Amino acid sequence: MIYVFGAIMQLIRIETDKDKRFEQFEFTKHYKNSVGGKGALQALAAAKAGGKTAIVAKTGDDELARHILLRLRKHGVITSGVAKAEQVQTGTAIRLEHEHRTILGLGANMQASAAQVPEEVLSERSIVLLQTELDQEENSKLLKIAKEKGAQTVLNASPRFEFSAEDLENTDYLICGLHQKDEWSKLTNGLMKHLTTIFISPKGDVEINMKGTSTPLPKVKLDGLDWSHPEAYEDAFCGTFVAGLYAGLKLDKVILRAHIASALTASKPGGYDTIPYSDAVEECLKTLSEA
Repeated sequence: MIYVFGAIMQLIRIETDKDKRFEQFEFTKHYKNSVGGKGALQALAAAKAGGKTAIVAKTGDDELARHILLRLRKHGVITSGVAKAEQVQTGTAIRLEHEHRTILGLGANMQASAAQVPEEVLSERSIVLLQTELDQEENSKLLKIAKEKGAQTVLNASPRFEFSAEDLENTDYLICGLHQKDEWSKLTNGLMKHLTTIFISPKGDVEINMKGTSTPLPKVKLDGLDWSHPEAYEDAFCGTFVAGLYAGLKLDKVILRAHIASALTASKPGGYDTIPYSDAVEECLKTLSEA
């Protein structure tokens, strides 16, 4: 089983016009409400890629949460590990398209706890995926427990590059931005030979570091894949990556599938609606093999 410990939010995407500003007011004709939170989107990507996936998170006891969880379950995500917070609303992310900026109101996500993952469900057959939207202390607890139970652990260092060297000792795979490579080098100091780090960028660049050696990978180039909408590319990569591990594929094949899913997602506007199913990824693989 894949367990994704992460945030669940509603995402409000707003496009504004600087010519429509009047003192402290700014008018817009268009906005879109969708599913957000890196935990929710990565769980969605893992389920769409064929992995048996459960999300562990916290929402408010409100209609918004029920709507989001229904949309996740529709795609096969198991939501029984999602707890409800009393008197706290489900989190909200506001995406200001013209500024390429997202404001996170974590809401009930602030109460998510590593204790929501029962220790007895973790084993050598488990994969635990985390991000850094939630409280890092809870991430640290879960990484430690998962490692002790023999589970594979995957940490996506996004949106915050905030974790300790001890956290990395309990991490098998680290996925982070290529722009964070200098910070990564200072933290690891080249001593963590057990750690596999995968650097990705919104332009489609991928680099893998294993046992202290870095190797850039070829960018996926197919008609229609242009990386022009990278909003959820990272979530598609991470979810598809853990699904590949769950399927027992070799690492090079795991990364290639994750890279293709990321490219497909970044080639269309939006997040939740753009993450592909495994058949779309397989079709791209077929095209690449025939090229």
